[in-house]
Amino acid sequence: MKNSFLLKVRTLVLMVVCGIAVSLAQGTAVPNKKAILTKAREASYNLRNRGLLEFQAIVSPNWRLVLKDQFTSDPASAETALKLLNGIHFTVAMDPAGAVKVTHQTDVAAPNKQAEDGFAQIYSGMEQAMTGFFDTWKPFMLTEPFPEVESVYDLQKTKVTTPAFKSVLKPQFARSTQGLLLTGYDAIYDGVTDNSHVVLSVQIENQETSGQQLPRKLNLQGTSEGAPFSMELALSNYQVKNR
Repeated sequence: MKNSFLLKVRTLVLMVVCGIAVSLAQGTAVPNKKAILTKAREASYNLRNRGLLEFQAIVSPNWRLVLKDQFTSDPASAETALKLLNGIHFTVAMDPAGAVKVTHQTDVAAPNKQAEDGFAQIYSGMEQAMTGFFDTWKPFMLTEPFPEVESVYDLQKTKVTTPAFKSVLKPQFARSTQGLLLTGYDAIYDGVTDNSHVVLSVQIENQETSGQQLPRKLNLQGTSEGAPFSMELALSNYQVKNR
């Protein structure tokens, strides 16, 4: 995915207004939006309220999935690339302020300049992809995604327009005994100045670790400029610090 697209993802989540409260009212005749919003705030899952301070996890991309076309056209070179890529190890950490940092460690140095440049792009892409994801995730899981009841709001508004792009984000939730958990989101980004068009679908598998619900697997699929992309990321070996 292009850097401009990743910037759009990160900008969008800072501005999007969640429409989940509408789903809470389906099948009922509740004319009072404030009452709906109150229910949504009470039902939301909030990691900060549950005592989470910070965490760290290993991130493992499914490189075989990324290379699936190469395995079909040139299995030998795909296997060589896979060995190099599996030698890159990523860690993501979120500090008490909510800032996300991605670090990497490589088992084997890049064998040539071309591979070195490719590694640099992978490092940068993974950093932006993970920070972009967690920028989307944090308003729904880490803190309170809904405004104060007395605030001005639009329960159904998920569209965002900026001078650079127009976009729509539709979050998906699952009910649990602990509250509503973010299980994915669909997003569409249309560039205003560059006529770009990106469609993104993210599915999230959650797991309980140290008493907190955190992502276990991310499945990203979509198209950028008409070209399809697919990525699967596994998060494991969590180190969690609670209050």
